[in-house]
Amino acid sequence: MSRRVTISVPDDVAEQLDKIPARQVSAYVTEALRRRRVADDLRAALRAAGHGEFPYDPVGSARRLAARQVTPELREAAIARVAELLDRPTEEVRAELERRAAA
Repeated sequence: MSRRVTISVPDDVAEQLDKIPARQVSAYVTEALRRRRVADDLRAALRAAGHGEFPYDPVGSARRLAARQVTPELREAAIARVAELLDRPTEEVRAELERRAAA
């Protein structure tokens, strides 16, 4: 089931949408909103696990973890929740996070 919705967007967003074939705009916006929902859920899970919001900073993240600002238990709980939200194995998510922190 679908429903027609009229929205107003800033000019720069409208310009982006103008570049998409008319028949694909709804699918594009739907995908963007679904991705945003997953990102919001991930941020909420990380906050619930005690992880503060920080700018992208793998080195700083590793330093905070080493300083025990995030306990290993909270980190594991956050990784498990992220894996659940992404529908990916926990070990895979953990390995990816560790790889990014080492980069």
